[in-house]
Amino acid sequence: MNIVSWDSFVTQPLPFEARSATVGVFDGLHLGHRALIDRILTFDATLSPSVFTFLENPKEILRPKDFDGNIFSLDQKLDAFEKLGVALTVLIDFSGNFGKLSGKDFVDLLKDRGKLRYLAVGSDFRCGYRLDTDAERIRSLNEADGIPTDIVTPVLWGGMPVSSSRIRTAIAAGNLVEATALLGRSFVLDLGSASTTPDAASVEYDVGSTRRITPPNGRYPVIVKNDFSSLGTECEIEIDRGRVRVPARIGVVKYVEFIR
Repeated sequence: MNIVSWDSFVTQPLPFEARSATVGVFDGLHLGHRALIDRILTFDATLSPSVFTFLENPKEILRPKDFDGNIFSLDQKLDAFEKLGVALTVLIDFSGNFGKLSGKDFVDLLKDRGKLRYLAVGSDFRCGYRLDTDAERIRSLNEADGIPTDIVTPVLWGGMPVSSSRIRTAIAAGNLVEATALLGRSFVLDLGSASTTPDAASVEYDVGSTRRITPPNGRYPVIVKNDFSSLGTECEIEIDRGRVRVPARIGVVKYVEFIR
C-alpha cells in the first residue's frame, strides 16, 4: 500500500491510475467503515482503491475537552487498510490549512489530482470549511462530471447505526461484548507509543496520555502481542485511570487484545 500526505497528494505527481475512493476518519474501522471500503474494492476492478483519512481525529482538534480518545492508533488503521486491499492511503493533517478548504474545492482536488472515477461516502458525511458540503451535494458535484457516487446507508446493529462514537461509549462503559460486535472483531489496544514504567510486578503503560480510549478501571483477561500476526500470550492486565499494567513476566508488549 502506498501512503502519502495530503500535501504530497496536492503538489507531487502520483502514478496515473484511475481511482475509486472513500473519505473518513475510520476510527476502529468498524462494520460500517468496512461497508464503505467494500464498495471501492468491488465497484470496478480496474480502479485503484484509495482512502483519504486523517493523521489525527478532527474531533480531537476541534473539541478536545469532549474527546474521550481514539479506538485505533494510526499503525492499526494503516495495517487494517492494507489487509483489506487498499492501494493508496492519503493522510490529511486537519490542523493545517486543510480545515479552511471548502467542500467543493476538496472534491475538485479528488477529481483533478486523484483521477477520481468513483466515490463512496456515508450518508452523514460532511466536509469543507464549517462542514459546508454534505453527501448529496458531493454526489451532485461528481455526477455533473460523470463520476458515480454512492451514499452508503449506516450498518445497523441492535436496531441502531454502528458508529465510532457508539463503540467508544461501549468501551468506556466496559461493554466489550457490544464493542466487539460493532467492530466485527476483538477490541485491540495499541500500547506502542505509550510511555512505560517498569517495576518488579508489572510494566505500566500510560495509554491515557496517547489519547486512546481504555475500558474502566479493573482487571481484564487479554492476549498480548508484539505484532499483528503473532499468536500472543494470554494473561490478565490491570487498568487504572488510563494506565495499563502488564505482568512483568510478559515483558514489553505492543498490542493487548481483550477477551470478551
